[in-house]
Amino acid sequence: MSQRSPSLTSVAVLREHLAAALAGAMRRPEPEAVALTADRVKAMAVALAGRDPAAEVDPEALEVGTRQAAIILGFHPEHVRRLIRSGRLRARRVAGDYRVALSDVWPYLEVRYREPGRRRLRHRQPGG
Repeated sequence: MSQRSPSLTSVAVLREHLAAALAGAMRRPEPEAVALTADRVKAMAVALAGRDPAAEVDPEALEVGTRQAAIILGFHPEHVRRLIRSGRLRARRVAGDYRVALSDVWPYLEVRYREPGRRRLRHRQPGG
């Protein structure tokens, strides 16, 4: 009997949770809440695309490549690379491409729904 890490979830179960989160958001009266939830569901779905439904993943450790990050954010892949090279988006280099943690993508999604005048991101200092 193999022991499962408490943070691991099957891709199929995670997809069910995402569908339920989106359905719940659709019932909310705030358009920003619906839009932010839809963006987060999209990001997770992109990160899970092509994975075996029986595979187990840690949702907190999901990463995407440069192209997938661009799809999620609505940016050109080269813009994502510029964000990475300038230190505004953390990533690690793997086999000639960058891997970006979804947790580092969330602030770029959330800033879209802040009130005008409060849309700037506060960038993390390297090593912090």
